[in-house]
Amino acid sequence: MLQIPRMTKSINKKVYTKKISYSAPLTWLKQGVEDFTKCPALALFYGTLFTLFTYFYWNFLSHSPTLSDIAAPLLAMVVIIFGPISAMAMYDASKRLSTGEELSFRSILTVIKSAFKANGSYPSLFLSIILIVIAIMWMVFTPLIYAILNTDTFVNQNQTIIEAILDDIINFNNPLFLVIYGIFTAVTAWISFMISWFSFPMVLDQNIDPFTAANVSIRTALANKIVMLIWVPIVGIIILASLLTPYFLGMVVTVPILAHATWHAYKSLINKLE
Repeated sequence: MLQIPRMTKSINKKVYTKKISYSAPLTWLKQGVEDFTKCPALALFYGTLFTLFTYFYWNFLSHSPTLSDIAAPLLAMVVIIFGPISAMAMYDASKRLSTGEELSFRSILTVIKSAFKANGSYPSLFLSIILIVIAIMWMVFTPLIYAILNTDTFVNQNQTIIEAILDDIINFNNPLFLVIYGIFTAVTAWISFMISWFSFPMVLDQNIDPFTAANVSIRTALANKIVMLIWVPIVGIIILASLLTPYFLGMVVTVPILAHATWHAYKSLINKLE
């Protein structure tokens, strides 16, 4: 098995995870708001960049003659894949604030650079590649599942396969496909979230390879399934509400707060590598 140097250093070492109260997600949100107010310039700078990217990406997709039908899932994929890596600066800001360091707008570029080049490398990029691979698998298996479970004509002459799938979803046709595809999509999203939940802040905070970090993130999520079942809908509702605001402006504030809150979730659940 191929082992990168950072992975070799992690062999025979353990990361101890914790179980916490079901009310912890509310505490994380409170701490996220507190970090936001301590360094609003950095938070608003990050939130604005992420919002602008998301809005213009959505605008491009929704007006594209070939991609408009799948604009919503493609937007969701971008948020899932690039949200965690773009939040690295917020994780680093929370880490510095926890040590009493004062952050100014001048330190933004330093924070962002140090966040991405964590521990002398770019482990967050490897984690993003893992999420991209999962997203590609979801896109590849979607038409395959439809082809296997569609009991009617595959697609008519006036429809693309995407249009046929969307038609079934909107009109609740082919219940078997809707149930199985719904489960498949939910499981895929669940796995992606478990991988990314703690792995990104962990590679920033500790001298650990991305694959070990992903493994620890999954194990921690599974050990705190009830808390995860509370936290995921909270995040989903906040993001959805932000997307419903004009020009996605709500994301300018909510995305940095959620990023800060994720850092505190990580610190409350995972101990140092030993």
